[in-house]
Amino acid sequence: MSICRVIVFQFLITFGHSTKECHFFENKRHLVNSLLSTLLQSAKNGDPDPAAFLTLRLASQHSLKEERWIRQLLAEAAVRKMKEGEDFSTGLTALYTLAFRSACLDPADISDGHSRIDLVKHLNDKLKQETQSLELNQQPLTNYYQLTLAILALCIEKQPVSDYVVDDLIKRIMNYKAPFIKVFSVDTASMSVLALSCLHRSLSNQIARLEIEKPIVQLLMQLLGNKKDDGTIGNIYSTGLAVQALIANPELTFLQFKCSNYLERLISEIPKGTFDSVQRISHVIPALEGRTYLDVQSLDCTSDHDNLPQENKG
Repeated sequence: MSICRVIVFQFLITFGHSTKECHFFENKRHLVNSLLSTLLQSAKNGDPDPAAFLTLRLASQHSLKEERWIRQLLAEAAVRKMKEGEDFSTGLTALYTLAFRSACLDPADISDGHSRIDLVKHLNDKLKQETQSLELNQQPLTNYYQLTLAILALCIEKQPVSDYVVDDLIKRIMNYKAPFIKVFSVDTASMSVLALSCLHRSLSNQIARLEIEKPIVQLLMQLLGNKKDDGTIGNIYSTGLAVQALIANPELTFLQFKCSNYLERLISEIPKGTFDSVQRISHVIPALEGRTYLDVQSLDCTSDHDNLPQENKG
């Protein structure tokens, strides 16, 4: 066993935090439900946002009738956009893929009742374009946030991911002269952790797992290095996704991370209207529920309950 792994396991034994400890107090449930209500309402204004639906699915309380309605609208929008040739960016394709998987649907076979589309194939094609841009220009076609979101979605779909893309990401993370989190945003670093964590879990080769473990640890340390005294990581809007990255790796988190401090800070901002958009809410709710985007692959839709209080339904 390498020194690195020994140190990691020592942290686990001495200081590890389980994700079960990362959950808001139930007496604040009404505040979280108010954010869910905002997401439900957002679906009534044009095409639903796949990030909003994904977040609703990762919550522990549901309005099943409205979620089914949004799921249908989402399928109709995806098929229409694809048939009409609208540009599906890498990140948007990944979000649609994750959203449908969160509803226990196969993203490779999405239907509006008339036509069918294969989002997994489309996402693979998008990643090939990103790879070509990396090879030619040393930069992704879009950006590293969308690239790592695509890696995460494909990993959850058990699709192979280009070694070239993974190697490029690892090299950038491990560049000590230009730390990843200083070159890119906290959100990008957090999404990179989630993508690499999915790959790490899917590998059986211990040497390959160790190679991915190193950049995960590096990014987690950089995230913790960006924590502020006010209970944020980066800023209030990036804190939710950063917390997801940290709780996705309980065996690799360190003494400096006390989840409850960050959740209390996030909760305190809800009555102020700080999280006033789908994008801002979508990063926060999974963290408050002690979940991450990685949990999409283990959701059991048959166990859902229609338990969102009536006043919080859209």
